[in-house]
Amino acid sequence: MNKKNELEKQVMEINWEQQKVLSNPLRSRIVAYLYEKSMTPKQVADLVGKNPGTVYYHIQQLFKHDILEVESVSTEKGIVEKYYRAKANVYKNPEQVNPPGQVDGGTTQIYLSKKLVAQLSEEINDLFFKYGHLSHKEKDSEEQSPYSIEFLIKESNEEE
Repeated sequence: MNKKNELEKQVMEINWEQQKVLSNPLRSRIVAYLYEKSMTPKQVADLVGKNPGTVYYHIQQLFKHDILEVESVSTEKGIVEKYYRAKANVYKNPEQVNPPGQVDGGTTQIYLSKKLVAQLSEEINDLFFKYGHLSHKEKDSEEQSPYSIEFLIKESNEEE
């Protein structure tokens, strides 16, 4: 497997069961780390500051549901170490249907500091302003329809 650019999108279609497995914030964080670099469960546990047994369980659930793959196996002093890698960093469920009137949308589980939450919020508001301005500039050259665009940042719980 080639080294992946952390900003490059690798999309994987998933089913409802896989979507449920990915809905846990810790698992989403594990997948993000394992997309950037293959690691052992112990390395991931050290990185996320969690008990190795807990992380191993979550990695096994992700592996069992075909979200992770074993990239390599090594034996060090008689101990077998499996290095896991995430198959993608964007997951879409083709069976998920938008409610009537909804054109597009998405959610993600991510760990952020208060500083990053503020930065994200500011950048989203800047995008709203940018597209409001672009809309005004193109109003006489392109047919437009009204849309309501919303965003929500709320605290999540790892146990969800």
